[in-house]
Amino acid sequence: MSVKVLVVYPNDEGATFNMDYYLSTHMPLVTEKWKQYGLKGWEVIQFAGGPDGSKPQFSTQATLIWDNKDDFYKAVGAPETKDVMEDTPNFSNKQPLIIGGKVLKTESL
Repeated sequence: MSVKVLVVYPNDEGATFNMDYYLSTHMPLVTEKWKQYGLKGWEVIQFAGGPDGSKPQFSTQATLIWDNKDDFYKAVGAPETKDVMEDTPNFSNKQPLIIGGKVLKTESL
């Protein structure tokens, strides 16, 4: 099974996030720098507020898809990762939370 890494951006008071830049520049940069290390794909989610109108805890999530954790570790340990991380201030004034794990089961309906 594959490994998915979630990169979530806080939606704290005063947080900013430029989605146009993120989709048109940052995510293509991620692809360019990490595809050679086994990045298989990604998706971006922009969170909506709760049914009661509450503000979501996070504004945005990127899901990065890898065949295995070793490929992800190679990517984040590579010199090219500096370019990816240093791009963050161009679209967000908050650092993301990065979490990941092995996909145990997927079911499509």
